[in-house]
Amino acid sequence: MDQKDSSWINRILFYYDLVPISLAAEGGLTRVDTYFGRFALKRKVLNDRQVRALQTVYALARRLVIDAVCPLPTKYGDLIIRDQATSYYLMPWFQETVDASNLPERYRHLFHKAAQLHRQTMEKKQECATLYQGMVRVLGQRQMIWEHFLYTAEHHVYPSPFEQTVLQSAFIYLENMQRARDFFSRDKDEEGKSKKMRRALCHGRLTPLHLLIENERSCLTNFENSEDGFFIVETAALFEQAAVMLERKQSDWRTFYQSYQSACPLDEEEQGFLQHFLLFPSAHADLLIRYSQSETADEQWFVSRWTRLCETHQFMYTAITKMMKEEQKRKDELRKQKEAEEKQEADD
Repeated sequence: MDQKDSSWINRILFYYDLVPISLAAEGGLTRVDTYFGRFALKRKVLNDRQVRALQTVYALARRLVIDAVCPLPTKYGDLIIRDQATSYYLMPWFQETVDASNLPERYRHLFHKAAQLHRQTMEKKQECATLYQGMVRVLGQRQMIWEHFLYTAEHHVYPSPFEQTVLQSAFIYLENMQRARDFFSRDKDEEGKSKKMRRALCHGRLTPLHLLIENERSCLTNFENSEDGFFIVETAALFEQAAVMLERKQSDWRTFYQSYQSACPLDEEEQGFLQHFLLFPSAHADLLIRYSQSETADEQWFVSRWTRLCETHQFMYTAITKMMKEEQKRKDELRKQKEAEEKQEADD
């Protein structure tokens, strides 16, 4: 590390009364070794809202409401040191024991930690009509992408290999999008009242890279985009993300779903939201756009990518819906058993 870097790092560490023994750049962090231990120094551009988000999460972590790796306060009590457009903060160092390339294991931890975050910051239910209306708008945009692509493909005398592949699976996806539209268009319950769902603190950018794992302990970090919201949106987006990042043979969706459910059980409305959110995946629409905008498309790559996305998504969706049905069956059996016992007591 050159003298210029060492200079600004020493200047920042002064606010913590720390003197570095050694410095090393590791990814987007600077590892700082001192006589008081090892720390991670982060340099980032943060706006006022992001600084407030970090302060909120620090307060929750300090009260042991959530388990998170947060900035450490300076000797003056500040969490963030701001220098014009750049911000700096110091965190405890984690010696990670799960490699960044081990995505299945990192996702298993990530689903569980996300569930704990949501459960530990759970709020009462609030009306979600605006959320459902937003989902309908997103659906409309995705349908337009599909319809434009299919119209173009169908009017080609000789559709390309990729266009042929998409045309073969188009019907099921268009049908799924209509099912999702029907669900999200109903923002009132059977009694005509506006539907409600639970809210919680959402991380804002859940990825395997925003999770630190050291032996048996794992913690979320990088909370600068966190905010209060309907947490089921973040949960659904995490499942969708994992389906894009993981190969089918790497994916144990039952384990991922159980990891989340064990810490934050979803209610009936949230399960319905998750199930229908996954019916219109963004990755498929993004690939259609990418192909349409490519001047010289690699047909083999696009066909392979599309096939993998479809297989993994179908495998995930089938596994999750099967588990939901199994859960509902167990609930129904317990309810019937309870009713039978109550009837028996009444007869006695």
